[in-house]
Amino acid sequence: MSDWSTGFCSWCAEPGGCGLCVYTYCCPCCAYGSMVGKMGPEEVCCGGNCCGACCLYAIMVDLGLCCLLHMGARRRVREKYGIEGNGCTDCMLTMCCPYCAICQETRQLSTK
Repeated sequence: MSDWSTGFCSWCAEPGGCGLCVYTYCCPCCAYGSMVGKMGPEEVCCGGNCCGACCLYAIMVDLGLCCLLHMGARRRVREKYGIEGNGCTDCMLTMCCPYCAICQETRQLSTK
């Protein structure tokens, strides 16, 4: 098992830097869509489709259920990179600080 390429609260870490942080804060739905767009359709719901993931995340935010969608994507990123973790942690992180989670996952997907 390995660790994330950057820390959970490393807001301005590369790749992405401060721009990723500001983008996620201003438009979390778009940032989630961009992140999921980097994943394949077999990996996660709306994988490879930035617009679809963005719209689905926006709907889930309105329903107050975005963590249910987001925690599945976080799990797949963990599995893809062999990162230690569990569903409970994924749920708590995506529910309590989804912006930090989106940034961390995006940075992970940007490192090959």
